[in-house]
This record gives sequence, structure tokens and C-alpha cells, in this order.
Amino acid sequence: MSRHTRRRAAAAGTAALLSCMLLGTSSAHAAPSAEAGQDGWTGTWGTAPAPAAPDGISKEGVDNRTVRMVVHTSAAGGELRLRFSNAHGSAPLALGRTTVALPGPGSSPVAGTLRPVTFNGASGTTVPVGAEVVSDPVAFDVPADRDLLVSVHLPKPTGPTTWHWLAQQTNYVSEPGDHAADAGNGAFTRSETSWFFLTGVDVRGKGARGTVVALGDSQTDGVKSTPDGNARWTDALARRLTADPATRGLGVLNEGLGGNRILRDGSETDRPQRGTAAAKRLQRDVIDRPGVRTAVLYEGINDLQLEPRASAAQVLDGLRGMARRLHEQHIRVVVGTLTPFKDSPFYTPEAEKARTEVNAALRSPAARADFDAVVDFDAAVRDQADPQRVRASLDGGDHIHLNDAGYRALAEAVPLAELTGSPVPAAHGR
Repeated sequence: MSRHTRRRAAAAGTAALLSCMLLGTSSAHAAPSAEAGQDGWTGTWGTAPAPAAPDGISKEGVDNRTVRMVVHTSAAGGELRLRFSNAHGSAPLALGRTTVALPGPGSSPVAGTLRPVTFNGASGTTVPVGAEVVSDPVAFDVPADRDLLVSVHLPKPTGPTTWHWLAQQTNYVSEPGDHAADAGNGAFTRSETSWFFLTGVDVRGKGARGTVVALGDSQTDGVKSTPDGNARWTDALARRLTADPATRGLGVLNEGLGGNRILRDGSETDRPQRGTAAAKRLQRDVIDRPGVRTAVLYEGINDLQLEPRASAAQVLDGLRGMARRLHEQHIRVVVGTLTPFKDSPFYTPEAEKARTEVNAALRSPAARADFDAVVDFDAAVRDQADPQRVRASLDGGDHIHLNDAGYRALAEAVPLAELTGSPVPAAHGR
């Protein structure tokens, strides 16, 4: 049975009527299924891969060193598996010894928690150019809302890396050699605030019930949130889901990418790390993730403010096109309005006018023909006295990104019932 057939069968078998008012509309939902994705997997952590920057470690690559990375879970499980990507590599990627553990002080694993990770039974593998590999399942008691420590030895020159540049998380690179199983952190002498090659952690068991994916830009990435604080709006949303018995077990994947746009890739000569356009990475970063029930589309502001600028109509067409593709895969679609950015370096009256047009269209009744729900992120954080500005108490300091309280406000604006169930067929002409 295919993944999507299994999703339809699970939704039909567990349908229950819930009502939720959101921007003046109500919807029918199903309770989260007891079955997650194909083979029961749920995404507990994820990040969007991007090309190397024009300089620095991502351009230089890594040779015979171990990268030790910290990631933060959303859903719990009794097994895990890791995903590594060579999506933007120029040569096959050799993965050596790989381990997972609970982190203690610094980059040291908690004693007794370190486990080896294998690939088809082997201690390492090779990832072809443009491909992703998934590890074998590892028996591991994965808690919700907890950090994990993933270490991978890279025995051969990697060339320019596939990475995620704005991790908001301290990670570590070792002195030469295989240090993946080190019980201490003495070999890890270099710190970086990026993730390298690692793009996902999936869990199974212990009530894991499917995945919510947030596709976005630097606001979803959590820029200006507290480093190492897991204070992105997706982290706050995951905590809300775990605290509510009706949604506990849903994982949240953060597929935000700083500087990303819906319609254009990052420039090959300037900011390639802004990544592939959202409309083109939708399959890889959303549809192909395990057990996806709902996608939250929160993107478009960079299309309006970065040259060459897109129009409001082009942004809306891009959002509608992504929604159609997601609905074809029986994935529910929630879209967010765009938040204010007056006084930021990117503000122009023309971009503000286009933002207002996008938001008005998303708030209109006609939007219900394209999206299952609309979350008014703009209303959640704007200054009521000057709606073109972010409220001062929620401003991250650059007048476009938010602080921890601002990201919590975004998470609080999402009705949890809108993240469960299947798309309403009548709303989408099917």
C-alpha cells in the first residue's frame, strides 16, 4: 500500500468532527491518526539543505574530521533514524562512523547514551551527488523537546558542503580523525553555527502520529532568537502540540531557510546559501518527509523586497501553486500572512504596498478555495498604533525579525486543530 493510500485510509478511519474559528471560518478535521507515515515514521527534527557560501568552511569543505551537531526534537519515539543529504555536493560524500547520544556539558555525550548508527548494516556509506541517505533504525529512547547529539566522521575531502547556514545552534568540528564515539569533547576545538549534511531525524513508536512541516524563510529559521535556546516559532509550536493530549505525538519540521524566496533561487555569485526557491524545493523539503499531514506555508516577504522584486500577484500565484501540489498529495495546507518590516533595511513603500495586497488576498473569503486555513501572523505581532511596524516588545532589533517573545506569539496564533486531519475536498474542487 502506498504512503498516500495509507494516509487516506487512516484519515477515513479516524475522522472526527472538530470546529475551530479562524479568520471567521470553520473547518472539519480528523483527530491525529495512530499511524504516522509509511512504516510508522514521524519527523521529529528537520532542516533545509542549501548550497555552500562563496567562502568559509562550507566552501572549503571538511577532510578527515568529525562534525558533532546538536538538534532539538519535537515528537518522542522508541526508535530513530538519521537523514544525510548531498543535495548540493559536487562529488560523492563519504560518511564514516556515525553516532547519536543525549548531550551533556558542551559537546560531550551523556554517559551510557551513545549509540552507533549504521547504513544497511555498515558503519559508513557513500551519498551520491544530489542524493539523500537514510540510516538504519536505532533503538533509542527519544524524548520530546530535548536535544540530541549527532556525530559523523567525514573521512575524505567533502568538497563544498551541503549545509544549513543559520542554525541558531552551536555545533562542533574536531581535530583530524574519527572522534564520533569520543566520550569527551576535547577533540572538538572549532565551533560553527551551522548544520552540515544532516537534514533530518525521524522517530517511530511511543505515540508518534505524523508530521507538520513549516516551509519558510529566515523568520521560520528563527533569526534573532536566542542562540542555543530552541526559541524558533516552530519550537514553541511543537511544545504546544506536546502539551495538548489531542495533538501530542505530532512532530514539527522546520524547513525555513534564511533569505529564501518562493520564486527565485539564491544567487550563485552572491548568496547561494539562500537556497533553492521554495516552489522548487517543495517536493524534497515537504512532500518527501515522513508522515506529513500538514504544511504551513509562511514565505513571500523576500520575493517582495529583494531584487528583482516579485509582485503581490506573483507571490500569491506561487503560494496557490504550492498548495495545489500539496493537496494532490493529500497534505493539509495552512498559509500565514506576512509580518511588518517598516524601518528594516529592506523596507520600501512599494514592498509594503505589495505585502498589504498579499495579506488582504489571504484574509479574503476567496482564499478558502486555495488553502485549508489562514493564520494571521501579521495581526499577532504588528504594532496597533502603526501596523506597518513590528510591536516593539516583539522586535528582534532589526525591525523585521522577531525576538523570542515574538516567535512565541506566532506559535500561539496557530490553532492546533488546523494542523490535523485531511484537506476538505469541497474547498479545493475535488
